[in-house]
Amino acid sequence: MCTRRTTHWASVAALIIGLTACGGPTRTGTSFCRQLSHELPDIAQRVQTQKEVSKMVDRYQRLLDRAPLTIEKDLAVMTDLLRQASKLNTNSQKDVQALADATYAANQSALNVRDWVKSTCAVDISSGLNIEPPRVATTTTTTIAPVTTPAPAANSVATSVPAATTAP
Repeated sequence: MCTRRTTHWASVAALIIGLTACGGPTRTGTSFCRQLSHELPDIAQRVQTQKEVSKMVDRYQRLLDRAPLTIEKDLAVMTDLLRQASKLNTNSQKDVQALADATYAANQSALNVRDWVKSTCAVDISSGLNIEPPRVATTTTTTIAPVTTPAPAANSVATSVPAATTAP
C-alpha cells in the first residue's frame, strides 16, 4: 500500500512539473515577433482615454510575457509606465508631474526596445509598419588572390658545372 501511494504521488509530481514547464509562453525572438504581429496595428495607435491606456497595458503585458531576456527589463519599464498612466489622476498636478518624470526616465528603455524590435522583427514599433526589406543575416565571402612567382628570365646565362671525373 505504501508503494502504491508513493508511486501515485511521484506521478502527480511529475505531471505538475511537466505542465508547469510547458505552461508558459516561449520567450524567444520568434515568439515575441509573432505576438507583436497579433498586437499590430493597435499597438501603434494613439491612446487618449484611460480605457484605451488599459487596453494598451494588456497588449504590452502580452508582449512582456514573450519577451526574451535581451529586452525583458526595458519592456517591463515601458509596461510599468503604461500601467502608471492608466491610473493617472489628471486633476492632481503631483501625479501628472510624476508621470512626466517617469516618462523621461523610461526614454532609454523605449529606445532600446524600438531598436531591438526593428533589428529582430523588422517592425517600427512606434508606427506599426514593417521595415522593407526585412532583416536577413548576411554572409561574407573572402576571396584570396592567387600568388604568382616570377618565371626565370629568358636571357639568363646558363652556367655549366664540370662533371666529376673518377680515377680508374
